[in-house]
Amino acid sequence: MPGERFSHLYVQPKDLAQDSGRARHRVAALFREAIFNDHTERLAAYVSREVGVPVLGDGRYSTQWNEFIRDCTTVDFLDTVTVVYRYLFWHVGEEFAHWWRDVVRQIFTGENLAYQIDDVGGVHPAIDQEFQRNIVSTVAALQSERYQNISQLIKTASIHLSADPPDCKQAWRAMLSAVEGLFGLMVPYVRLTTDEIERRLVPVVQSAYEGDATAEEAARAMLIGFRKWVEASHIYRHQPGAANAPEPPADLAILAISYGASLVRWLASIDEKLQ
Repeated sequence: MPGERFSHLYVQPKDLAQDSGRARHRVAALFREAIFNDHTERLAAYVSREVGVPVLGDGRYSTQWNEFIRDCTTVDFLDTVTVVYRYLFWHVGEEFAHWWRDVVRQIFTGENLAYQIDDVGGVHPAIDQEFQRNIVSTVAALQSERYQNISQLIKTASIHLSADPPDCKQAWRAMLSAVEGLFGLMVPYVRLTTDEIERRLVPVVQSAYEGDATAEEAARAMLIGFRKWVEASHIYRHQPGAANAPEPPADLAILAISYGASLVRWLASIDEKLQ
């Protein structure tokens, strides 16, 4: 494409990043724009009050904003994006708030950050295309009437992740329920536990690959990972000593949900072979 930057054309995208010094530098540079000239001090007071972290000095100079954006935690950086949008919307004008939102969106996209910004400035975890393809292909593999309840649970997990804000804990729990449901179809009247995977599912999987010793060995190794996934999932369903399990980090939840979807697709294919 004529006139496009070299890095946009030829540098392969890396994995989505949780933070980026380049993104922070570009966001900090926005505070040098003219629309902030008469608002930096009031904006600094507003950000400090809403985010809970003081802006160095009184925010009068762009260098103070640069230090604040450079040194604050990732959470405070993302919260500041939203709080600045709110300030501009209410105290400067909707047009300027939308300018801020759209430019920061471009920065996040250009620096491959793992977040997306909604229409009113809220920041949410970005669900990458590979994850979406995994969910879609899993649902497509569950067209049989036998798997309709499982398919619905996976769709429920996706709905929770697409909520505003995303409900990662409920999404993970829905995926765990989908895996439990499929396990129950394969070995009826047995509760999904790490011990029962070893006792009941290993023979089922081995029979699916009977005659292929290499596949049997690989499948058994995969079931070890399945057991660990179940252990991790139960931590966020029931945490000893706590009335409610905490909200999981978005990147951890997306990893777990994606892995769970892959397990469902794999186990459903085995189940179909043995019907």
